[in-house]
Amino acid sequence: MTGHTRNIMMKSISVIMLVVMMSIIAACSSGKKSGTAYSVYYLNEDGSALTERKIYIESSDSQTIAAELLDKMNVAKGRHTSIIKPSSVSQPYVEFNGIYANVYFDSSYYGMKDNTEVMYRAAVVRELSQISDVVYVRFYVDGKDAVYKDGTNIGNMSAEDFVDTQEGDMADVQWKTINLYFANKSGDALVKNSQRICYNKNVSVEKVVVEQLIKGTSETGCYQSIPSSTKLLSISVVDRICYVNFSQEFATDMVNAKSNITIYSIVNSLAGLDGIDGVKIMVKGNSNLMYRDVISLDTVFYMNNELVNKDATDN
Repeated sequence: MTGHTRNIMMKSISVIMLVVMMSIIAACSSGKKSGTAYSVYYLNEDGSALTERKIYIESSDSQTIAAELLDKMNVAKGRHTSIIKPSSVSQPYVEFNGIYANVYFDSSYYGMKDNTEVMYRAAVVRELSQISDVVYVRFYVDGKDAVYKDGTNIGNMSAEDFVDTQEGDMADVQWKTINLYFANKSGDALVKNSQRICYNKNVSVEKVVVEQLIKGTSETGCYQSIPSSTKLLSISVVDRICYVNFSQEFATDMVNAKSNITIYSIVNSLAGLDGIDGVKIMVKGNSNLMYRDVISLDTVFYMNNELVNKDATDN
């Protein structure tokens, strides 16, 4: 091999090595990570709110994703974050059933302090709700539905059920048990459904109630009573009368419930609250109309227990 040929080969090798090194540097500097991004939640520095960290998971298997998310919650990074779940609480496992993620704990779950339990539950629900197809998360303790301190079932939860605990202090969070009235399967009777809700105390409970009715429920035996396309334009209470103002969809869009069931779904749910005796319903600010050409809205409605299905299970 001549010296000239050797020089050419050395230059070629040098160029190849330079290209490889530049490719490695470019890949590293790009900051791109493989996999799908998910949020994992921790407590902030003073323990009053949630803070999130992004992780990347390559697997598309729901079981694997859930296990990794819950495991990562036990490893806090940085001086300004801390782990939510106390070490005394056993690690849960998750099973998936269609749109449901069922989370199973042992009795150590009930050993958490109230504020810690709320934060941990909010974090787990938000994390698992990121997984494809998951709409609701439900907690179980020792094989039974997890309950609040008053014995009420916690039930199905979604990420939207919790106030933005990344921005709001726990002092702003309020819990309340409310009675919501939904339609039965045939739409000719009301079914009472007790729910324990978490909401920001700067938001009126009557607004939360109506929004929950519009959202609907997955509880057995309860069916949508208000079109889900309906928007709540405003709500206020004056002299113990609650004024509810809906968008046009309330009057035009259909739901599988008789006219009086839709009306009294709203009325009974609101009239059961402290400080409210009657309900006035409007559509775009107008009450001078006939709902579905059957019921005049130009009146104040009061609680009607005769429409409630007494045989239905109160969840």
